[in-house]
Amino acid sequence: MNGRLQNAFTCTGAYALLIMTGIKRVENRAAVPFPAVGRCAVSVSKKFCEREYWNLAAWVKSNLGAEGVAALPPWEIACKWPGHIIGTIDYAVKSAAECSQEELLERQFWNEGYGCWWHLANPQLLSKPIPCRGNVGMWRLPEELSERLIAISPEKPLNVT
Repeated sequence: MNGRLQNAFTCTGAYALLIMTGIKRVENRAAVPFPAVGRCAVSVSKKFCEREYWNLAAWVKSNLGAEGVAALPPWEIACKWPGHIIGTIDYAVKSAAECSQEELLERQFWNEGYGCWWHLANPQLLSKPIPCRGNVGMWRLPEELSERLIAISPEKPLNVT
């Protein structure tokens, strides 16, 4: 299998919105991916309703202003994400000693109690989501799915700081 895109992780629709817009730049997980630095796919596991979407938009507006809300895809797009791979993102597993002060503050904010921290950069939303099995957590991409994602995603340098 191509070593560049082997993994995927699944998250809720609200977290997917935050990750793929670059608002959430860390992901707290129970496991370390292999390799510990790379590019992975992002999929959405659970359905989320329009009310949750607008609650999230209100939170983004109150914390990040209108510019943050403008970065969110419209509900008409996001409502189709559950059960699909929606994009790719660079990741790197970092210890607390490797983090900047800003990254440490972000880790405190998004802490879900797991021991592994993925630092995320360069989100790329797919123009058309790809259906997937709906695995939970971190999972290995089947070779044909990895090749399909590589074919539709332009090569991007890893830039996880």
